[in-house]
Amino acid sequence: MSCVARPGLAVPLRDPGSTSILGRRRVRDNCMRVAEAKELVLEAMRLDLLASGSSVTVEPPSPDPRDPGKFLVGGKVARAIHFFSGWFAPIDLNWFAGGFDPPVINGSPFYWYAFAIPRGRRYRRDHYLLCDYLQMRTWVLDFEAPLGNDHRDHNLWRADLRVFVEDPLEQTGYFRWGDEPIGATSRPGRVFQLDNVTTIADAAFAAMPVGAFGPGGESAAHRLLKLYVAGHPLEFGLSAGARPSVEYGFRTGDRVDLMFENHDPDRTVVEIEVAGEANVCVGIHQAVKYRSLAEIDVGFPPNTGRVGSIVIAYETNYRRAHDLADRYDISLMSVDRKRVLQTAV
Repeated sequence: MSCVARPGLAVPLRDPGSTSILGRRRVRDNCMRVAEAKELVLEAMRLDLLASGSSVTVEPPSPDPRDPGKFLVGGKVARAIHFFSGWFAPIDLNWFAGGFDPPVINGSPFYWYAFAIPRGRRYRRDHYLLCDYLQMRTWVLDFEAPLGNDHRDHNLWRADLRVFVEDPLEQTGYFRWGDEPIGATSRPGRVFQLDNVTTIADAAFAAMPVGAFGPGGESAAHRLLKLYVAGHPLEFGLSAGARPSVEYGFRTGDRVDLMFENHDPDRTVVEIEVAGEANVCVGIHQAVKYRSLAEIDVGFPPNTGRVGSIVIAYETNYRRAHDLADRYDISLMSVDRKRVLQTAV
């Protein structure tokens, strides 16, 4: 079924509290046009930038006369990706041979994918995902062809973007390729941060890809695991009455992912990692430091067992990490990623 033609509309300038053209738009027959996708993304970005005071620049006019779906973000070319029974992402087939060239659409390259995610039956409001092509390249290369077709013979790949239904703020979601099982959430690196134009500055500072990371450089997979642990203390050996503090700050300026209090032992610091032997080992180093800071913080004598220390990750099956944790009396725990990510539908 085809979309009814509709001319593109320039993004209007109005106060954030007013009703926009986007508020009156509806996606028809599970599809939208590129002009509508660009309109949605630009308006949502404008409101996010107004609210945050970020210095990130967004320039609506297309730098490519052949492609009105393009615009500039932070001085680099973005391309709106519209919803049409899924999102069809242009890729570069040379990525499979080790190439790092940006993708091309309508004869010219672009740096950012700007996925328009319209509100409707699932979501209360419009969203977007800004993703640089290096992040997309990673997601392309980790596709394992579950139906036997690796799709390396064409450069337009169908994706499905789902917002986590139990995220009341609609901030995070999961990126799935079309051939992968519906509801699949097995790859933490596919968890993305929505409405993320303001993260560009953080990513540039930390040399990280944009898409999976939220403000301050925290990956969405890391954030979801942190909040899961905070809400399920019994699963990690803590008491039902343990009170969590997220991003607990010390006088030194250090911040531990989680601090649990009001249980036995008196306090427990929790450092969250996603996966990878080097990352988990760094987390153990951090956990040793945070345990000492938590003792000093309230005047406990050192090494009396009144402060526990845990490192939790999706994957902890690393010999070096276990040896290090045992040496410094750090509890090392893993959690089934499906339990954390299963709220994606």
